[in-house]
Amino acid sequence: MANKPSKNVEAEPDDSQAGNELTQLREILFGQTNRAFKADLASLESRINDNFATLNNQLEVQFNDIRKLIDNQVQDLSHRLEGANSSNSNVQNQLQATTDKLQSELEIAETSAKNDNDALEAHVVKELDSLENVFSKRHQELLERLQQVTSELSETKTDRKTLANLLSTMASNLATDQ
Repeated sequence: MANKPSKNVEAEPDDSQAGNELTQLREILFGQTNRAFKADLASLESRINDNFATLNNQLEVQFNDIRKLIDNQVQDLSHRLEGANSSNSNVQNQLQATTDKLQSELEIAETSAKNDNDALEAHVVKELDSLENVFSKRHQELLERLQQVTSELSETKTDRKTLANLLSTMASNLATDQ
């Protein structure tokens, strides 16, 4: 039984020697190609990493540029909106000032029209009173004259023709006075 384990021990060095030989054979056959492939792979990996880093930097720069552009446009729009609000506020203030001015002018015009109307009414009343006095005075004079003529006629007998002429003259005087 002791022989069996020794055979296994001897077999093991043969296996490792065979593995070494296989590795050497692989190295001889594929070593240069394998090293070139690994170098190409490492070079490709390095270029891909460099390209990714470059693309990442370019994307970051473009993203920052887009962010700055958007920020500038938002700021510009904010300034425009503030300007529009300010302009709108100025227009509202101007409209309010114009409305206040027109309201004041309207009140002044109404007061002036009322004063003018009152003055005109007072003038018309004064003129009417004056005309009434003139007509009353003339009426009184005509009545007196008529009374005088009537009394003259009563005292003196005048013929009908003279009386007709006198009444006709008085009628025309009355028509002329009016």
